[in-house]
Amino acid sequence: MKMQGDGLVEVNFGSFLKSKRQEKNLTQKELANLLFVTESAVSKWERNVAHPDITLLPKLANILGVTEHELITACVDNKTREEKKQAKKWRVLSITWDMFFGISYIIALTTCFICNLAINKTLSWFWIVLSSLILAFTFTHLPKLIKKHKLILLPMSMYLALCLLLGVCAIYSNGSWFFIAAFSVLFGLLIIFTPIYIAKYDVFNKIKKYNDFISIGFDFILLNILLIIINLSTLNSGWWYLKIALPIVITIYLILNILLSVRFIKTNRFVKTGIILFLINSFVYVPPMFLNVENQEIQREIDQANILKADLSVWNVEVTLENNVHLIVTLSFLFLSIVFLGIGIVKLKKKCKYR
Repeated sequence: MKMQGDGLVEVNFGSFLKSKRQEKNLTQKELANLLFVTESAVSKWERNVAHPDITLLPKLANILGVTEHELITACVDNKTREEKKQAKKWRVLSITWDMFFGISYIIALTTCFICNLAINKTLSWFWIVLSSLILAFTFTHLPKLIKKHKLILLPMSMYLALCLLLGVCAIYSNGSWFFIAAFSVLFGLLIIFTPIYIAKYDVFNKIKKYNDFISIGFDFILLNILLIIINLSTLNSGWWYLKIALPIVITIYLILNILLSVRFIKTNRFVKTGIILFLINSFVYVPPMFLNVENQEIQREIDQANILKADLSVWNVEVTLENNVHLIVTLSFLFLSIVFLGIGIVKLKKKCKYR
């Protein structure tokens, strides 16, 4: 007998048959009777003088508690047995999981149904419980039921279930916030899944190279729709979307695209890093030097980031302290950008020299 690295315990057929027969506490005669053969036939098998007919293998394997493969190869496949054992444990755990939540859902629904009718004489908050359990179902059971296109169907199902819950809550509370909440969740989901879908599915092969630009552009459109919906629901505050939100969003959108465009520059990563650091520094600290708005609170926040108003000799005034900190951060970013640009330029010169 010897152990193999793949989890097989190998012996000759006769020894294997004998050991398995003895494990089952069977005599040669008892095994022969079960197979409807003579005792001497079994004896010959165990002495490797003869081998059983192939038609006897399924029944013999079943009697000895081994697989036909193990019987033919005279090997106990411990690895496969362990995998089957773990798979069986997983199936039991999975069934227990499903039964636990299934019974819990039924108990919760039944209890809430009876209580709602008994207390309120009608069904009111019961619908919130029902829609909540539907949402929970999409997390606990639906992933097992969906076999194909899970990456698309599962988030969509969860979103629709959440919209159902939000809609029921909005109706119950007489609220007008449903569309804002539903679109906010949709916005968040699309931010996460849009680049994943573009990268994963072949239908987007032609635009995969520009995944980041397309994803950000899509997010820009959705964000503006969300802001418009919010503004429409708060018209008493005026059209702040056009005056404040839209300029800020457009600025951020342009900045992100400029930063993303740096990766297309044909140079080394040090130069690219230096350019990105310089641009970030410029986008963050250059605008406060020139911005002037009517709102005093907003202007005060802008002034705190104005590095032109810094005074490193004064640290006991709150506004000046903020300006000083921003100046130090600006100089640090500028220094790092110069360092990276310098390293990158040196490497470029060395590369050109060796050509």
